[in-house]
Amino acid sequence: MALLALSLGGCGVSGSPGGTLRSAAEGATFDAQAVPGEAIVHVKAGARLTAPYSVAETLDFGEDGKFMLVKTAPGQIGALSQALSGNPDVLGVSPNKRVKLVVPAAQPGLPERVVPASNDPLYGQQWYLPRVGADKAWGASKGKGVLAAIVDTGIDYDHPDLKANIADKGKSFVGGKDGKDLFGHGTHVAGTVAAAFNNGQGVAGVAPEAALLPVTVLGADGSGSLFGIAGGIKFAADWGAERKFKTVINLSLGGPAAADPISTAAGWYATRKGALLVAATGNDNGPVGTPARITKYFMAVSATNQSDTKASFSNFGPEVAIGAPGVDIMNTTPTYKVPLNDHGYALNYASLRGTSMATPVVAGVAALLWAKNPQLTNVQVREKLEKTAKDLGTPGKDVQFGNGLVQAAAALGL
Repeated sequence: MALLALSLGGCGVSGSPGGTLRSAAEGATFDAQAVPGEAIVHVKAGARLTAPYSVAETLDFGEDGKFMLVKTAPGQIGALSQALSGNPDVLGVSPNKRVKLVVPAAQPGLPERVVPASNDPLYGQQWYLPRVGADKAWGASKGKGVLAAIVDTGIDYDHPDLKANIADKGKSFVGGKDGKDLFGHGTHVAGTVAAAFNNGQGVAGVAPEAALLPVTVLGADGSGSLFGIAGGIKFAADWGAERKFKTVINLSLGGPAAADPISTAAGWYATRKGALLVAATGNDNGPVGTPARITKYFMAVSATNQSDTKASFSNFGPEVAIGAPGVDIMNTTPTYKVPLNDHGYALNYASLRGTSMATPVVAGVAALLWAKNPQLTNVQVREKLEKTAKDLGTPGKDVQFGNGLVQAAAALGL
């Protein structure tokens, strides 16, 4: 733990939004309690501060300044804010919110719904793949050369349907040694993006040759923090950029309705690094949450069902960019016991629902498009996905589906 010099006083203090954070699995919630004794202090780029405070970690977002995780005595964030209130280098002080994933009970088993297009035994239950035209796109692209960073609970990187596509064991922001999934949610998200195709194992991903990077921001108990999530976004953007990847960052998690400064800064930073960020809108059948509502940097994804109507739980609003299937999504789960199993979900493979599941469908389609057209920028990839989406609901862009249902073959011009 480092000691950093901060002068007393500061300009206006920006508070972190309150309320209850929602995860992107139906019925799952993040309890937005402040982490005791932790504050996030936002300072200007290049600021020099003078009085000692205990700083556990610093995230440097360049022109947008630095965010420091400052240790305080429990209940002393208000006093810290007041102490910094006269410092012109301090842009804001807020609590570091704790996030905790709570998983709903598993749904009943699924009948097969589509004609298999591969030898993957569970492909017949993956109704969403032909619905978004992924199967038609695979002749032109399977996502090879694109990195999908899964900022979540980690990935079972030894899963037989995933291990061929693991780029690296990644990093944990919740105390683990790497990006191993100790909860279960992230492994399902990862498989939806890039489970291997036609390997005789389980399922196929939307982009079955994309590379996967696990970034663990929620731990074995399903908990993490806003600071950790921002750190995960920065790590993913840096890792991909340093290795010259076209990078899609998947955020199957969400926060309170109001945007928070550290999520905005993380989105700005990753976008400047060339990454495309896709984020779940949430599952309250209400307003779009954060970070998805920060539309300048995050592509907000709502969930649809088998009837191409809005999933009953999916959040909606003018921030929605695009929709994707998010009901009865069969894909990978860890091969070892994790808390997800305690809620009725099986080892190896299971069906989940939520905007968590819709978001990696869009991430996978983005990987297919970018692999075929590596000259495109992150902004151009997003624009192409939105322009080629299948219009649903009210003609034109609307609050439920945004620009419509994501379409892989159309995006690739097939």
